[in-house]
Amino acid sequence: MNMENYPEYIDAYFNRALSPEEIKQFEQRIIEDKDFAEQVAFYLSSKQAFKEEMIKEKKEWFRQLAAQNNSLSESHQIGSLKKLWLYRVAAAAAILTCIFFAGYLFFKPASTEQMADNYIEGNLKPLPVKMGTEKDSIQDGLRLYNENKLDSSLKLFESIIQRDTGNYLAKEYAGIVYLRLGNYDKALEYFQQVENDTSLYSNPATFYHALTLMKRNQPGDKQQARQLLHQIIDNDLAEKETAQQWLAKKW
Repeated sequence: MNMENYPEYIDAYFNRALSPEEIKQFEQRIIEDKDFAEQVAFYLSSKQAFKEEMIKEKKEWFRQLAAQNNSLSESHQIGSLKKLWLYRVAAAAAILTCIFFAGYLFFKPASTEQMADNYIEGNLKPLPVKMGTEKDSIQDGLRLYNENKLDSSLKLFESIIQRDTGNYLAKEYAGIVYLRLGNYDKALEYFQQVENDTSLYSNPATFYHALTLMKRNQPGDKQQARQLLHQIIDNDLAEKETAQQWLAKKW
């Protein structure tokens, strides 16, 4: 039994289709896994809601049937009963479809690419630029970035890195540009360099590392991203709150 296929797994438990060992594992998982317990609760409430709606439909069916029997001829009764039956079948199917769709949305794993896109859209477009008259190549690069001149901003950031290999800000921004351009390997290269700089007071590079893996979404990327997000939480690093929110999702 594939435990990640939650609807079928939960349904198998309540239909007594699991082995004694699987039943034991299921019940232990409810105790230890809050998310799984919530999914089981959703399953039960959905089934109960469907059952209650079917009872309601059945009562309404008999009410209308009795009313028609009292007012229609036999031929009219047959035609009306057929129409009423088709209506009830369609109504029941619509209710069942809504419940299954809601269940699909609830159990559906979150998309790491979509989470990454949402973060990029909300936090990395645009990037803050310091106001002032002093000439600063970093700020010039950020202005180009915010004008969506990504290639030009990248050239400027990388020229700064060539002159000053220890410029962590230029590396961080170059990594962000590569992330936006879809060159995830190069973005990871820069973020990992900044990540290893222990002299920085606030260093978001570990988070950007995880973000890039989530966006790239190659085999093994999700697992590595989760490890990095746990590391952010455990060490109280930058973007801890976002890491907690993401890890609370099923993906």
